[in-house]
Amino acid sequence: MSAPTFEQVFHDAQQLPIADQQLLVGLLEPPKTIEQLAQEQGVGPFDFEAARREAAGIWPEDESIDDFLAFLYESRREGSQERELD
Repeated sequence: MSAPTFEQVFHDAQQLPIADQQLLVGLLEPPKTIEQLAQEQGVGPFDFEAARREAAGIWPEDESIDDFLAFLYESRREGSQERELD
């Protein structure tokens, strides 16, 4: 069995109902780029500086990462103990 030629495929496509032809044309269009999708959705580039400024208020600057990790582990331990009591 050989592959159909372009002319055969084109002829068969012309025999389809118009709604199916439109669906087929939609499948042949190239996909949208990330930039096009972002523009359609009103999404701009990620602002790393703004995220850093916003995150700066989460933990005091004068405390070390070790303090933060100890706080994090303790919070998780307390949370798991509370769930065990429920």
